[in-house]
Amino acid sequence: MPWFLWMLLTVGVVAHGQDNDALLVDPVMDARSNFAADNYEFVRLVLADGIEMPGLNAHQQERVSAQYSIRPLNRRWQTFANIEEDPARLLHYRRYANRYNRMMWQLVMQHEQEQIRRQQY
Repeated sequence: MPWFLWMLLTVGVVAHGQDNDALLVDPVMDARSNFAADNYEFVRLVLADGIEMPGLNAHQQERVSAQYSIRPLNRRWQTFANIEEDPARLLHYRRYANRYNRMMWQLVMQHEQEQIRRQQY
């Protein structure tokens, strides 16, 4: 019986530590589903030396910061400063944020163009 409890606790701790990574599988589908739910939200990485929004240039970042909500992608990480200690996880987060932000930007721009066309006719 103690062995079973130990295994249950171990699995729970491991699953809790990796729950955010398990959710970061398909950034394109995540962006599309958030957009379809009228949740125009971009993601960013909070690092020790500043904030990073992969996939967007400086002009796009300014516009996103002014008009849309932005959530930190690494909010469930132990602390924001130590994500750089795991290069593989940091690369995974950057790739996810890059694809997610690009897809969300594309969807938002398409939506704005549709709104302009609807107003013209």
